[in-house]
Amino acid sequence: MENSVFFENIEDEIIRLLRSAKESVKICVAWINGEIYRPILNDLAHRGILIDLIYDNNSTNKKYGITSSSLFNVYAIDTRISSSLMHNKFCIIDDRIVINGSYNWSSKAKNSFENIVVTKDDFKLVKAFLHEFYDLIGYFYSFNNVSSLRKCNCGSYIYNLGVLGQEWGSYDESKIDIWSVCVRNNHAIHLGEEYEQYLHTYLGIKYEPDLDADHYDREVMISAFQSERQRLINLEQYFNQRAGRKIDAIATVEIINWNEHMEWNEDPEYAVNIFWCDMLFRKIIPRTLYDDAYGSINQIIKDHT
Repeated sequence: MENSVFFENIEDEIIRLLRSAKESVKICVAWINGEIYRPILNDLAHRGILIDLIYDNNSTNKKYGITSSSLFNVYAIDTRISSSLMHNKFCIIDDRIVINGSYNWSSKAKNSFENIVVTKDDFKLVKAFLHEFYDLIGYFYSFNNVSSLRKCNCGSYIYNLGVLGQEWGSYDESKIDIWSVCVRNNHAIHLGEEYEQYLHTYLGIKYEPDLDADHYDREVMISAFQSERQRLINLEQYFNQRAGRKIDAIATVEIINWNEHMEWNEDPEYAVNIFWCDMLFRKIIPRTLYDDAYGSINQIIKDHT
């Protein structure tokens, strides 16, 4: 593993790294200048390099960027909130090099105080960026197929939450709940429940693969990444089919004071832990829903403890 940081001649370093690509280039930037980078990407594509470009769909990119190509894939990202941006600035080369930092891939960026960090062969880092990259591609395809966000009577956004219960008994039985939940005030309506057997095994989430950290190379990382993506697809498809509607987030109910409970005999405290969220809602839905004593979140927790 190797890390390098650059504060000067950043554009030259990015171009040098792009030209070193042997298999693939995945770019995800808020701004990109077509005059500078299109010839380089075209040349890479002609060499057989697979290229995917994600950029923020803003007026500057529409005028000066790379809005389409017959040689590589281009994804223009719109956001739900007009004042928000797809503000990432990273690039993955050959699934082993990550470029990340403040530097925009624009013509004016080289005149500003900027930085990039270039990391080579940190495959756990690469995997994290790959997940973000493909989450954004999924977001791109779903954005125009989703109507405006639904609202609760209180005026807050609402989302459909699937709750995956723990397994118990000889037949690994588990309870599945579907709720409609309000973002701001946690108003919730129970939409349905199911009981399943061996569901965790069926979904591929019962056993996590045992990966040897000393041998976590590119091949192992790609295999782990593909398995993780498939597990998420399985979960989403299962809940969508069971609920008969689009599920926006999936959660489990977990104890949040395990050490205190085991060591000091404190009463267990539980929360709803959201471990998957549709990209359309990721900036809206909280990752943890805490027990509200007598409200709807308390009811969700009670149903799974």
